[in-house]
Amino acid sequence: MNSDRWREDLHFLAKEIQRHHKNPFHSTSEEQFNSAMAALDARIPQLKDYEIIVGLQSLAALIGDGHTFLATWDIQHFYPLDMFWFKEDLHVIRTVPAHQDVLGMRLVAINGVSTTEVSAKMQSVIPQGENEWYVLEQSANQMIRAEVLASFGIAPHIGQAMFTFDDDDGRQLTVDIKSVAPDMKLDWIHMMKDPPLYEQRPNESFWFANLPETQTLYVNFRSYTNLEQHAHRLWDFVDDHMPQRLIIDMRQNGGGNYTLGRNYLVYEVQKRPTLNSTGCLFIIIGRGTFSAAMTNAMDFRRETDATLIGEPTGARPKGYQENYWLTLPNSGLHVSLASRYYKFQDLDTPAVMPEHLVEIFWTDYKAGRDSVVAWILSNKKRE
Repeated sequence: MNSDRWREDLHFLAKEIQRHHKNPFHSTSEEQFNSAMAALDARIPQLKDYEIIVGLQSLAALIGDGHTFLATWDIQHFYPLDMFWFKEDLHVIRTVPAHQDVLGMRLVAINGVSTTEVSAKMQSVIPQGENEWYVLEQSANQMIRAEVLASFGIAPHIGQAMFTFDDDDGRQLTVDIKSVAPDMKLDWIHMMKDPPLYEQRPNESFWFANLPETQTLYVNFRSYTNLEQHAHRLWDFVDDHMPQRLIIDMRQNGGGNYTLGRNYLVYEVQKRPTLNSTGCLFIIIGRGTFSAAMTNAMDFRRETDATLIGEPTGARPKGYQENYWLTLPNSGLHVSLASRYYKFQDLDTPAVMPEHLVEIFWTDYKAGRDSVVAWILSNKKRE
């Protein structure tokens, strides 16, 4: 598009944010927002299309909440690396066969720019008003986005970049990696032949596994897709097998319709007092627990005798949620704006804080040990 059409989209976005966001300047002042918009407007004639898109992405992120964003997952290229922050180190946990040599390695630099500096540059495209765990989750994702890296001058273009890694023995490896289209179907391989439970069956939204040696049923609840049908199967199994302990793992659940979680999980647990008791019901949360999943974690805390365990959630229990979607008139880009404010607890904490904080350490992960599930199973089950 030409500059005038991009500017029309920019001004449309700014106007719609103020019209439809519940409280657009809850984190950033109106003056700061207008200044950023004016700066982008002035730069548009000098920018490539993908750079303008990253500029719009940054402007939306400036509002500060995780429900206000420019949707880029279906338009931006990415490097085929799945990475996770273990404290201050970013390790590769999945990739494609062509780059299997970097599995488990720590990212040191991209095109000579240190991981620390790359991460710092990524902050402008990540809403900062949620919490530090949300930023960690989003940072690992943004650091593989080709258009974002190129827009910030980390990569010379969107086609490829040089990634430098090292391992626990200090061996360093630099790899030239080509970006792939957003709709590319990839043959992902995991760094471990037998990954921990929560990373198994990655394409399934909801599944469960019986752990008979500990009389425990493990449930992986990744999304709300077909939750009613999945839940019916779950409770049929529970009623037939009567496990003494139930684990519902929500640490990879980015949200959906929280009323489904209440109707088919929370309220169903309430009907089963042998499971709805301290020491028998555990809800695993983490940095990826967001939006409706955070809400349902609070529901379990409030409505059941569940123990919440893991990391803090990526969403605030008092904050802005619900996606109001709009389409920019010229580019057709989609934008979400937070349209409601929720208060799920009286105390304004940065996250839903677990009763038992269990952090994820690289040494545990590398050994294939899920320290959260291990903590639960190491506790004496109900007699």
